[in-house]
Amino acid sequence: MTSVAITEFEQLSDKTPAYALVAGVDLVVIRYGDEVSVLYGRCLHRGALLADGRIEGDNLVCGVHGWDYRIDTGVSEYNNAEQLQKFTAWVDDGRVWVDEEEISSWVAGHPQPYKREEYQGVFQDPHGTPDEPFVGYIRELAGHGLDRTGRDGPMAAMGVPRSELPSWDDLQFVTAQLYRFPLLEEEPVGTELVVGPRAAKPLRLAIPIFVSDMSFGALSVEAKVALARGAKRAGTGICSGEGGMLPEEQQEACLYFYELASAQFGFSWDKLDSVQAFHFKGGQGAKTGTG
Repeated sequence: MTSVAITEFEQLSDKTPAYALVAGVDLVVIRYGDEVSVLYGRCLHRGALLADGRIEGDNLVCGVHGWDYRIDTGVSEYNNAEQLQKFTAWVDDGRVWVDEEEISSWVAGHPQPYKREEYQGVFQDPHGTPDEPFVGYIRELAGHGLDRTGRDGPMAAMGVPRSELPSWDDLQFVTAQLYRFPLLEEEPVGTELVVGPRAAKPLRLAIPIFVSDMSFGALSVEAKVALARGAKRAGTGICSGEGGMLPEEQQEACLYFYELASAQFGFSWDKLDSVQAFHFKGGQGAKTGTG
């Protein structure tokens, strides 16, 4: 046995999850009355840190999707077949102790996929879901840019899966293939788009793409700022969304499009000096034709 102190007992609030790291394993530490419980600290489904969760009654609840685990046993009340590993823990000399050898032995059979020094650190989602098939690719680009893929992105051998080939249910005509020969990849290609070329202040985008509307609240401050920063680096703009202007987002953007929707949420005329274009919303998918 190798005893390791992980926290002062009196620093733990009753029924409030706390975080600890031993032998490369994330732990969640829970004080309840004079007792203490130390469990494996990640949800069994998406790997969310349970120290960021909450206690409801006798259950530790994951903050991502609300899954429950008993604080004393780690067993899920909803599905008893699912259980967090419970590690030996005790209080001595005012501190909470665990057996590092026990945790090291457990992790040998349960390798942890989290690369703490890389992008997103302990908040990585190493598995993703069918709804998020590009998590790994995003992490690769965030951590290494194009250094390992090349400037043109990933390359693969030619070939198209049969399911993606034309089925010839309809005729397909490709008429322009030889009208203008394609350029070599090193040749510069103009991608600029000018909106309102005859206007007094035309809008010039480096690429024919911009970041469409998502209001602050639908997206976090961090997400809005990151999108604005990315749009600026790409030479294009970002829309405010119908919730008004987020100053941090506007300051990061080089081209900021201020939305004027039918309800005029957050719209103010005094903000027009810091925008480059209006974005009028006449409708949206959830409310077709009404805005």
